[in-house]
Amino acid sequence: MSVQYQAIGWNRVKKWYDFVLVGLVVLYLAVFLGVTFWRDANATAETALIRAFGTAALLLLHLVLSIGPLCRLDPRFLLLLYNRRHLGVTTFLLGFAHASLGLFQFHAFGNVNPLLSLFLSNQRYGSLTQFPFQSLGFAALLILFLMAATSHDFWLRNLSAPVWKRLHMLVYLAYGLLVAHVTLGALQSETSPVLATVLVAGLVTVLGLHIAAGCKEWRIDRARHRASQAAFVEVCAVTEIPDNCATVVSLSGERVAVFRYDGKISAVSNACQHQNGPLGEGRIIDGCITCPWHGYQYEPTTGASPPPFKEKVPTFRVQVIAGKVLVHPQPNPPGTAVEPAHAGSADSVDPRAFFVGYLPVPAPLQSFLRVVATSLGIGAVAIGIALAMAQSPAASVQFDYGHPRQFEGILRTRPYPALQVTQSPDASTPANSEMLLVGPGKHGADQLIADAANHPSRLRGKLIHRSGASAIEVEPGSITSSASELSPPVASEDLGPVTLTGEIVDSKCYYGVMNPGSGKAHRDCAARCLSGGIPPSFVTARAGEIYLLVSEDGQPFPHPTLREFAAEWITVRGEVLRRGTQLFLSVNPGSLRHTAKPR
Repeated sequence: MSVQYQAIGWNRVKKWYDFVLVGLVVLYLAVFLGVTFWRDANATAETALIRAFGTAALLLLHLVLSIGPLCRLDPRFLLLLYNRRHLGVTTFLLGFAHASLGLFQFHAFGNVNPLLSLFLSNQRYGSLTQFPFQSLGFAALLILFLMAATSHDFWLRNLSAPVWKRLHMLVYLAYGLLVAHVTLGALQSETSPVLATVLVAGLVTVLGLHIAAGCKEWRIDRARHRASQAAFVEVCAVTEIPDNCATVVSLSGERVAVFRYDGKISAVSNACQHQNGPLGEGRIIDGCITCPWHGYQYEPTTGASPPPFKEKVPTFRVQVIAGKVLVHPQPNPPGTAVEPAHAGSADSVDPRAFFVGYLPVPAPLQSFLRVVATSLGIGAVAIGIALAMAQSPAASVQFDYGHPRQFEGILRTRPYPALQVTQSPDASTPANSEMLLVGPGKHGADQLIADAANHPSRLRGKLIHRSGASAIEVEPGSITSSASELSPPVASEDLGPVTLTGEIVDSKCYYGVMNPGSGKAHRDCAARCLSGGIPPSFVTARAGEIYLLVSEDGQPFPHPTLREFAAEWITVRGEVLRRGTQLFLSVNPGSLRHTAKPR
C-alpha cells in the first residue's frame, strides 16, 4: 500500500461476503474435527488439524476455479466472483496452516533444518510410489502465496492488467500440483475410496465447467458477420440489444461490446482495464458502462473512465442502417470519442437483475444468493463428514506427553540405549523388562546416558507404548545414581531364522508419539528420526509384530541402509532374538529387498 492507494471500503456487501466465507470455513473445520474425534478416540489433534486444513484448502480452491466458468454460463454467479480474491487469500491461509503443521510435525526437532529436511528426507524422484509428494505441495503453496501477495489492486495497476492476469493464471499450475500432491501422498496411504472419489468429482467438475464455458465463448468467436462496402460489419439487429445492455461480437479477433442506451448505439472493447472483465455482460448505470466483475465504469462514447479515474478502452465506429447495427472492425485508440448511432426508442429490456458490488443486492438475486450459501453450507457439512469418516482409524497407543514419570533400573547401551527396569511407576511394566530410551525431539538417547551406562540409575521420562513395545523419552539432566543392586544383563534367546515382509519405522513415532505413525508423510519423519539416532524397528505387514532391527553382529543397524529402505515395503531374512520382553531381528544389511505392498 502507498500514499496513492487507500484501504478497501468494507461496505455491507463485502462484510456479508466475508462473514459467509469465514462461517463456511469454520463450519467445515468444526464438522471435520468433530466427526474425527467422535469416531476415533485415538486420533491426535496434530494429525486431525493437518488433514482438516489441507482438505479445506483444496475444496476452497475448487470453488475458486469454478466461479469463473459459472459466471460465463449464468450471470447470477457474478455474486460469487465479487471479491473472489478473498477466497484465494483464504485458500492460501488454509494451505499455509496445513503446511506449517506438517512441517512442524514431520520435519522439526531433527538434526537438519526443517525446510532442508523437506527436500532431503526423500529424494526418490524416479519412483512413482515413493515420489516426494510434499515438494509438490510446497511448490503449489509458493504459487498461492505469490497470488495472495499480489491480490491488491496496487499490484494490478503497477504490473498492468495483462501481466497481472498471466501471473494469476498460475493458479491452474498450483491446482495441478495439489492434485498430484494428494494423488501421490494421501491416496497411497488411505484405504477408503472416498477421498479419491471426492478428488475425481472435483476435477471433473472444474474441467467440465471450463469446457462448457469455453464452448459458449467459442460460438461468439466463430460467428461470421457480413461486411458492407464501407468495410463496416453487420453484427445484429437493433432490437436484439436490450436497453442499457450490450451484445458481444468478435471482429478481427477482438471482442467488441455493442451497447444500446438512451436511443443510441456505441461500441467499445469488451475487456475491462481492471482485470479484463467482460464489459459486454455489464450494464449502463448512471450513463456509464459498468463492468459486472468489480463495477469499473467507462463512458460509452469515449471509452474513458469518468474523472478522476484514468482507465481507457478502445472505441469503435458504429452505424445503424435499416434497423441493423454495423461496426467498423478497426479499433480507435483508447479514450477516442466516437459519435453514437441513433437507435430509436427502446423496445426490449433485459429482465435479469444486475449486481454491482458497491450497490445493494437486487431482490431477485438475494434469494439466489441465499440458495447458493445454503447449498455451500450443506456441501461443506456433507463433504466434511464423508472425508472424516473415511480416515483410517488410528492405532491404540500411549504417549504420556506432559506427564513424566520416574523409572529406576540399569542403563544399557548396546545395541541401543535401554533401561533394564528394576522399579516401575505402574504394574504395566514388569521387573527386568527392557525399555528403549530415546531423547527429546527426533534424537536418540546415546549422549544422555553416556556417563551412566551399565550403572543403577533413576530417570524421569514420558512413557511411549504400542502393542507390547515400550520406550521412554528421557528428560535431559534427569538421570541420577540409584542405590539399587546392579543386576546382570538379561540373557538373549535365539528363536531361529525367519523371512518377513514389512517396513522399517522409527521406534519413537511408531510406538506412540505420532499416530497413525505410518503413511508417506511419516516416511520423511522417519528419515529424520533415524538419522538423529532413534533406534529402527521392523513391523511385519500382516501381524503387526514389532522387532528392534540390528545387524548380524548385534550392533546398531547402519544408517545408509535405513535411509534407502525406511518406510518402504521390503522382505528380510534374519534371526529373531528375545532379550527379556524385547524382540530383536538380526539382519544382514545387504539382504534387504523391496517388495510389492501386501494386499
